[in-house]
Amino acid sequence: MGSKRQGRAGIFSGASRTSRRRRQPSLPSGRASSSGTVYAWDLASDTLSWGPHAASALGLDSDDDLPQTGAAFARLVEPGSGSSRHEAIAEGASPSGTYDTRHALRFGPDRVVMVLDCGRWLPDGRGRPAFVRGQLRADIQASTPDLLPAAIVSRSELLRSIQASINEALRLSQTCTLIVGCFQDEDEVTVAEIGHRLRPMMRRQDHFAALGPNCFALALVGCPAIEAASAMRRLADLLRGHPAASSLHLAAACAPDHTFKAVKLLRFAEEALSLGIERGETTRVHDLRHAPSKPSAKRDPFDWLAALNSRSLSLSCRPVVDSRTRASAMTRACAGLALSDGRTVPLPPRRDVDGLALLLESRLLELAADRLARHGQERLALPLSAAALQDPEWLAVLAAHLGARPGIASRFMIEIDESALADIPAVRGRLDAMKALGIGLSVSGFGAGHVALSQIQDLPVDLVRLDGVFIQPLGRSTDDRLYLRTLIDRAQHLGIPTAAEWVDDEGTARLLESWGVDYLDGNLFGELEAIRQADSLGQRKKRA
Repeated sequence: MGSKRQGRAGIFSGASRTSRRRRQPSLPSGRASSSGTVYAWDLASDTLSWGPHAASALGLDSDDDLPQTGAAFARLVEPGSGSSRHEAIAEGASPSGTYDTRHALRFGPDRVVMVLDCGRWLPDGRGRPAFVRGQLRADIQASTPDLLPAAIVSRSELLRSIQASINEALRLSQTCTLIVGCFQDEDEVTVAEIGHRLRPMMRRQDHFAALGPNCFALALVGCPAIEAASAMRRLADLLRGHPAASSLHLAAACAPDHTFKAVKLLRFAEEALSLGIERGETTRVHDLRHAPSKPSAKRDPFDWLAALNSRSLSLSCRPVVDSRTRASAMTRACAGLALSDGRTVPLPPRRDVDGLALLLESRLLELAADRLARHGQERLALPLSAAALQDPEWLAVLAAHLGARPGIASRFMIEIDESALADIPAVRGRLDAMKALGIGLSVSGFGAGHVALSQIQDLPVDLVRLDGVFIQPLGRSTDDRLYLRTLIDRAQHLGIPTAAEWVDDEGTARLLESWGVDYLDGNLFGELEAIRQADSLGQRKKRA
């Protein structure tokens, strides 16, 4: 503990950390002690990015099997297994932007994984969810067939039968049509009775099953896509006279016309059913032209250029406290937007939108440097985007701001996300150059597995910030407690101070302090507040 406490005073000193403990054995970069993985979801482009070893954490064969968009992930969620991530975010009333849900993901007829999904979202300029960072943890025990809900087991049986029908149809050069039906008037429906009424149109190899209290599926082997519409009409005729027949909606998808896989076939049919209900259609056949495709990169809905031109780009901050004394140790800043009503709202992580990374980071650096120049005792940490880190002009901009304000370098820290350090040889020179300017350096989002502590030990880094996705579920996750405790203990052995983010309650704060975490930040110690920049360099020039 002694070496750890000595590190507190030196994280802003600007001096390289040359005094180390003896070198420890190389640590694995993945989360070997945990069955979870981290992810980031950019809602503007719907891009879903995964941390290292995500596929193995979910029991998949390769990273190619991971969904790459939020829409693709949502299609994996089993109906009725729990709120999806999108639903949890939309329905959550947490002022801190947190969400915590549990549902099942289906990767095949017999591959269902129960997962715990938790994290935090950041708003855009209008306060709407714009960027999500979270953790997905597979509940291996709950994923065994004996413990899965009956509805999921029934759906697995249906999918196995559908897949067998598809395989048999392909072997005989035939086709298989899957019809799904839903009654809007669910109070008068008994699915077992529906199955009895449909027997006249079923042959030995066909299969009927319930999809829910008012939904069913019927697999017809040997029924080609061209006959799907007539098959649905015959089905509707057989149900004519049923009290709820007027509320029936039907949809169909066909193999091999649409897919060779049962899971996709059922999903296509259900998507067509949802679209048909939305449009008021009683029957609908899946149309590949309307199938969801991989979205192209979208423009960020927030106008960063306008914010730069209007000088409305600002900083928001929250205090980072000493874990023992709870005294403020530094201020952590992030991008914010100054609104016309005087409020400032935080903005999601910056992307290199239209090549504006250097301009954005330069403006935020100017605001941070002005803040430090006006407050001679304050210490401030500012995140740096990966795009700006790679920009060859960034170092010159940083050196210019530090040179124009003598004395602030020793109180200034640049934060670099762990993912930006995945290629250490490519960034090592830049880190050394920044360190030579006298500032502090920290690694944020640590623990995802992009780099190991043994690698960070050899970098000019003064502080590691433990990723909040591992802090948030500490109260219910033994795996996260064990994993974090291991990270903290190893950091202490290497003499690297640690900080924890997303600390929202006293119990978590006390637990982290008892483990030896040096610094804490989160809603427990204060909400994000605007940094007023009345005397910023840009405003002085404007007045002049």
